Amino acid sequence: MSGRKIRIGVFTATRAEYGLLYPVLSAMRESERLEAVLIVSGTHLSPDHGMTIAEIENDGQTIAARIPIQQPGDDGLSVGLAMAAALKGCAEAFDTLDLDAVLLLGDRTELLSAAAAATALQLPILHLEGGHVTEGAVDDAVRHAITKLAALHFTAAEPYRQRIIQMGEDPERVFTVGSTGLDNLMAEGVRSVDEIGAEIGLDLSPAFLLVTFHPETLGTQAPEVQMAALRQALDSLSDFKVLYTLPNADEGNKAIRRAIAHHVAAASDRVFAVESLGRRRYAWALSAAAAVVGNSSSGVIEAPAHRVATINIGDRQRGRLRATSVLDVPAEADAISEAIRQGVSPEFRHLIRNQINPMGDGVAGRRIVEILETATFETLGRKRFRDL
Repeated sequence: MSGRKIRIGVFTATRAEYGLLYPVLSAMRESERLEAVLIVSGTHLSPDHGMTIAEIENDGQTIAARIPIQQPGDDGLSVGLAMAAALKGCAEAFDTLDLDAVLLLGDRTELLSAAAAATALQLPILHLEGGHVTEGAVDDAVRHAITKLAALHFTAAEPYRQRIIQMGEDPERVFTVGSTGLDNLMAEGVRSVDEIGAEIGLDLSPAFLLVTFHPETLGTQAPEVQMAALRQALDSLSDFKVLYTLPNADEGNKAIRRAIAHHVAAASDRVFAVESLGRRRYAWALSAAAAVVGNSSSGVIEAPAHRVATINIGDRQRGRLRATSVLDVPAEADAISEAIRQGVSPEFRHLIRNQINPMGDGVAGRRIVEILETATFETLGRKRFRDL
């Protein structure tokens, strides 16, 4: 590797994941030792999910490889076949790109395929956001599987670092750096309701709820039942506009999309939906929202940085660290509406005004790159199991 930069393949398959990778990609641009080799796949290349590769290109990123994945359905078989296609595509791309390592963030099924391809090619895996627990989603098992395949680990909080060490990983290879999602929030600043409304072309005044609801892949309730409860709660709060961002491609997403479409059609004067706000506009929307509602990780990890209440529905995020601003409720209409009223109250806003986000301080991307710049990549692939 002498005489050239260390080439790190950075794999992204979703809008949310790319947003979290952006601070690392930005820091790598300034590095004299590291070169990011961007590999784009998944819903970035899907017209049904907004072709979010456009956002990546608009950011000025150089895309080294595109890996299309056909997933006609949202059942388990379709997900499994998409994973097989991702494994094949990643193996071919990694083999031709002359990589020294592969950087992966999170816990989606496509990442397990990318990790398997990297393992087969003996490329060290650099894993971000391991150590979380999310009991309501299959992502939990995927995340821990990638942890055991990875050579270096970058966690959002110290309890997550300890959990990875508990899984047999060498403490000297596990680093607490914070969540990169907070980097984006700090960099983008805040916007008013009118400013974010003008940015996306919608009237969100006088106040709006930012709603994202993904499939709870290990849940016991059907997504249609959960969405009916959520809609009933939102309709009981007619003083607020509602801005949905549409769900990811997990099993069950189509039922959620249908429910949102019906809600928008029935109340088009106050209920709106967008496929994707993108990294920058989503950060602004978080800062302007009266509350964040749903079951997205951003409500637990990023929203607390803006001292805005999160009404976290169901078990999808069960097990993650919580700030005071996160209110956990079952997927029941009365519980959701009561929690929203609590979250937007002056008393609750006063309570959380000085809270500290347990997920970091907004400089994770720079920390990650500084650690990678001192790593010895030739020996990263060999690691020992550490008994407690």
